[in-house]
Amino acid sequence: MNPGGADVRDLTERMVEVVRSEDVDQLARLLAQVVDPQGTRSELFTPVLTRLVGSIAGALRRRADEDSTRAADGVDGAPIFTAELVDTVDDDVAIDELDPALRAVLRAVLADLNGDAESTRIQLHLVSSDREPLARLDALWHALLWASMLGEDSGRSAGRE
Repeated sequence: MNPGGADVRDLTERMVEVVRSEDVDQLARLLAQVVDPQGTRSELFTPVLTRLVGSIAGALRRRADEDSTRAADGVDGAPIFTAELVDTVDDDVAIDELDPALRAVLRAVLADLNGDAESTRIQLHLVSSDREPLARLDALWHALLWASMLGEDSGRSAGRE
């Protein structure tokens, strides 16, 4: 399959919809096709993850635009985006405590939000070049989950950014 824009868009939308529908069997099949280096759609891993990161950043940007009083101003009045990480009991978590692939996805989202395309690309490359399929799976799963939740909250399909 040629990793063209339509293929990436369609697969990303399908994966987000499957996450929302909680169809675990179908999600497992799709993830295996994309995450496994020998998978039938493995060449789409990076483009799908890139699209998800853009969708997540887009949803967060829209939220910030709706509530501009919470955004800190940066250069030329543009907001500066940061992240506060907490665990399930709201205790602070240092970013370095995250697994490297998941940390790279979070940093890619922040870089996208802050308009740093080069840093976004570098962080996504770190995930894509990880030789550990479980790390890639974890990164893609979290991105799908975030995109799904943010898309539902905004009333938009996260895969359609």
